[in-house]
Amino acid sequence: MRIDVKRELRSSHEPLSIVVGKDIWDLYVFGVTRVQRDWWVQLAVVGPRACEVTVRVAGAIDRAGAAHEIVALVTEWLRDDGTSDHVFLERPPAIPEAYAS
Repeated sequence: MRIDVKRELRSSHEPLSIVVGKDIWDLYVFGVTRVQRDWWVQLAVVGPRACEVTVRVAGAIDRAGAAHEIVALVTEWLRDDGTSDHVFLERPPAIPEAYAS
């Protein structure tokens, strides 16, 4: 299902603005879904180009930690990718110490 991002932005709260390199990007949250313990967050990222981003955040993180993780993932992606207009981001799950060797 494709979402009308322009319509969503008109009804959205004020964006969070971040600076990546020399560019200012506005992050608009337009969808949050809980699936089991994980959060799936849909964002419109608007700066020199407009992008749609879906971020999966592990459910073990509290809300403040989840927000920090989302901003960190989006910032890393914007720094590294100059062409994509739709992306899925997530941090690989940590390997339990019992399995690390």
